[in-house]
Amino acid sequence: MERDGFLNKLRVLKVSCLALVLHIAAGSIVAAQQKVTPEVNKSGAAELKTAPSQVAKQARAKGTWSVRMSKSAPHTFTVKAKDAMLGEITGEIARLLKIPVSLSPLMAKQRVTLDFSAMNLEASLRLLAPQPYVDYVAGGEDSPEPKALAVYLHALNERPPSTTDTVKGSSEVMLIEGNTEEGTDGEEKKKEEDPLKITYAGRQLSVRAHQQPLTIVLFKVASEVGVPFEMRYDSTELIDVDFSNYSIEQAVRRLSPYVRLYYRSDLQTFEIQPLRIALVAPAPVRT
Repeated sequence: MERDGFLNKLRVLKVSCLALVLHIAAGSIVAAQQKVTPEVNKSGAAELKTAPSQVAKQARAKGTWSVRMSKSAPHTFTVKAKDAMLGEITGEIARLLKIPVSLSPLMAKQRVTLDFSAMNLEASLRLLAPQPYVDYVAGGEDSPEPKALAVYLHALNERPPSTTDTVKGSSEVMLIEGNTEEGTDGEEKKKEEDPLKITYAGRQLSVRAHQQPLTIVLFKVASEVGVPFEMRYDSTELIDVDFSNYSIEQAVRRLSPYVRLYYRSDLQTFEIQPLRIALVAPAPVRT
């Protein structure tokens, strides 16, 4: 009898241990299912998906964004971003425009959430940074609109980018003039009959030139505006022009299709800063 009782107790102990093992195993399976959930695809094969909490964490780290540019000029942009690094968005804009887009050290750390569509370049940049700049080149019969050369995105009160970061010249022209007339009467007569008169005030340019070399006119325009003049082509063209209170961009287009104006646009203050005037060679004639 004592032996039978001992065997019965042993059986109860084994059953209890088995139940405890099954309970622990079940708990481990439930915990594993919370981390990885199997899902059956269309082919019937099981797939493993990352838990929603892990997906959310990865999305926060990477951010989500898309940038689209219209095919025809003038180009417009559609940007959608949620907690994305600004540098990723501007990198795509740079790729689409084929120009450099630079971020200040502070802006390079920024994340942005944006949602806009069909906006031109300048309007788009104003939504990306508080202080954007764009360097342009204007001029030429085949370029009715200024062409963007570089973009700079800064925070407010940061030092602006150097004016020679993108617009660099290989040479500058120096003009030496002399006066063979003597006496004040001769100088006053010369002023009255001067075939070339250029004034620049209030960001407005006025030019009167009668049968004057284009190179001389451009040199004096650049001197009045306060920018370098680069002569990439030794032109012998003589011009006759007479206009008043033109913007600098209007003026260079009026002077010659071979003139290029390089300038910077401050998109926060809407100010235009001329950087350089250049005379380029005519394009080869297409046959």
